[in-house]
Amino acid sequence: MDPSVRSEWFCRGCLPIITGMGVRTYDGQRLVMDGYDALVTYKNMKSLRMRIKPPHGEVVVSAPFFTPDHVIGDFLAERHQWILKHREEVRSRSAVPESFVTGGRVPLWGSWRELVVEDGSRPSARIRGAQVHIRRPAGHDEAAACAVDGLYRREVGPVVEAELEKWEPRIGRRCTEVRLKRMTSRWGSCHPVTGAMSFNILLAKYRPEALEYVVVHELVHLVERGHGPAFKACMSVHLPDWPARRQLLKQEPCQLFP
Repeated sequence: MDPSVRSEWFCRGCLPIITGMGVRTYDGQRLVMDGYDALVTYKNMKSLRMRIKPPHGEVVVSAPFFTPDHVIGDFLAERHQWILKHREEVRSRSAVPESFVTGGRVPLWGSWRELVVEDGSRPSARIRGAQVHIRRPAGHDEAAACAVDGLYRREVGPVVEAELEKWEPRIGRRCTEVRLKRMTSRWGSCHPVTGAMSFNILLAKYRPEALEYVVVHELVHLVERGHGPAFKACMSVHLPDWPARRQLLKQEPCQLFP
């Protein structure tokens, strides 16, 4: 079994036997795999079975009593890519609002990231592998939301700077100041006189090419103030597929793509 797989055991002796239709089961343990957790339920059965439950794409394994950890781990490892693909499909189809609980999710750069939420006095959000780990005072979703905003700000800042460095010499205009903030009606804005620009931290939810579009859009505004034919022509010269990139920002941030 992959050494990254570890198990978190519940005390079987403290768990009730769940009886239904003559089948006895134990909710036994949670295996921590690469990119997801798998809940293992032990039953009076002959072979391993697995399913992915909506809305959050929870991986549930049914295993015969006394099945060793390494057998379950190998069973999941052999199906690793299939599990990741179908979890993403299940989660992307879900219309259930996201909540700040372990097993929930947040969008980051066009993909869902599974949440691991822990209690703590100082709110924080960090990326660890394929997951986002949040610490917040118990039950304080507002603090968790602020922590995620902080993560988005840290993610957006370096990408904006890199895109400006790339596009300023091409367009022949320079951004004099960058401000990052949560905005409700704009993805970006610029002051045509001072050259100062603001970017929405929620761009971190979307694919990176959407943020690149916003950067180019604001730099072109230093050439053409309005959105008329001259502006669109300038956009098409520098970023020919800009209408498709703009469309990304009118959709949900996480879509299924081939």
